[in-house]
Amino acid sequence: MSNSGAADRGAAGPLIAALEGLSASRPEGALVLAVSGGLDSMTLLGCAAASAPLRARGLSVLHVHHGLHPDADAWARAVERAAEAHDMPVVVRRVSVAAAGLGIEAAARAARHAEYARALANGGLLLLAHHRRDQAETLLLRLLRGTGIEGAGAMRELRPLGGGWLGRPWLAVPREAITAAASALGLSWHEDPANADERMERAWMRRQLWPVLTARYPAAEERLARFSAHARDAQQVVGTAARQALAELQGAGARVLSIPRLLDLPDALFGEVLRMHALDQGLPPPGFHEIARIRSEVIAARIDADPVLRWQGWQYRRYRDALYLVPEFETRPAPATELRWPAGEPVCRLPEGLGELHGIGPAGQPAAPAVELTIRWRHGSERLVPVGGSHHRELRLLFQELGVPPWQRARTPLVHAGDRLVLVPGLIADRDWAKLCPDLSVEWRM
Repeated sequence: MSNSGAADRGAAGPLIAALEGLSASRPEGALVLAVSGGLDSMTLLGCAAASAPLRARGLSVLHVHHGLHPDADAWARAVERAAEAHDMPVVVRRVSVAAAGLGIEAAARAARHAEYARALANGGLLLLAHHRRDQAETLLLRLLRGTGIEGAGAMRELRPLGGGWLGRPWLAVPREAITAAASALGLSWHEDPANADERMERAWMRRQLWPVLTARYPAAEERLARFSAHARDAQQVVGTAARQALAELQGAGARVLSIPRLLDLPDALFGEVLRMHALDQGLPPPGFHEIARIRSEVIAARIDADPVLRWQGWQYRRYRDALYLVPEFETRPAPATELRWPAGEPVCRLPEGLGELHGIGPAGQPAAPAVELTIRWRHGSERLVPVGGSHHRELRLLFQELGVPPWQRARTPLVHAGDRLVLVPGLIADRDWAKLCPDLSVEWRM
């Protein structure tokens, strides 16, 4: 499709100003334009090319070739020609889109964003042409799928990605303004047939739901987009409060939360703290249903239960008044073996991802045991006389007194001299440990 009307070139002015304004907020690094070849992104290219400040900074074009349509090669060539006509470097990245549980739309988006992150590996700003209707559609889709206040914020104008930033300068711009700018600049573009395929959620929404909605509520697009802006503002307030609350209720480690303090939070902060906590551990944030299950199945389980909720290769567990987020591998059964730790060796490597034992001297230097030691794991009848004690104590009871969670007890290495338990690294030493290995402490490093 081609439009080359005689409209005043000034129709592109507000769009160019939006590009320049957002780009000025991130003045460092390269400027990259993500261009698919459709109306919106070709207008992005045309407007950027018409900006002297942006051209002076340097512009390049990235086209992600999904290979999902017979004309995909032709679309890539059209983008290359448009970029070259404006003396812009252009890179075409071919990706493989595997739907595998995501659906084709989500899989294609994931593939694109992986390439965006790759393009920003060394910093810079990558610009996308999403506009106000895209924002309104995103909000509707998220509400219909089920979302909280963070999801209701829809797309952000600027967010970190890779080593740089992803920017959407036109989120407040109506689609009609983009069409007018494309006409003013005399641009050509292609129409992706996927936009008419109603098996795709966005295509169905645009062709079926949107006309009905706007016929009844003509200002729906503007109001929905405005609501997303309000939700983002509210999310900032909630996020700040959640970060403060999280710092106050983290327990003995970064993965441990105080249950009484967690339950004192209002519902909005309860969920946000759990999502933020998961993100801090590098996990996808739990959704509404998972958060409800953490409350009902883990926190509120009966007092003698050992509740577990599995999430993305990790587990939520409760012990006493604490909620733990534990990697699955840390809950596996203990090794059915024992190890020799020879005298004179400063390090003993443990099996099955259990890390290493390091001997440490009095000045913090590496040191080795003076006698051969044996590393075993619990079988249930271990006893020792703790430093300062006068009689044998069961390790089971000592673990309880020290608040060691049950799943950690089975995987804690136990240091023996012959058949005698003499050390639980970092926790308990037998009263004769100092006689066996003078001035030696042992650190368990995972």
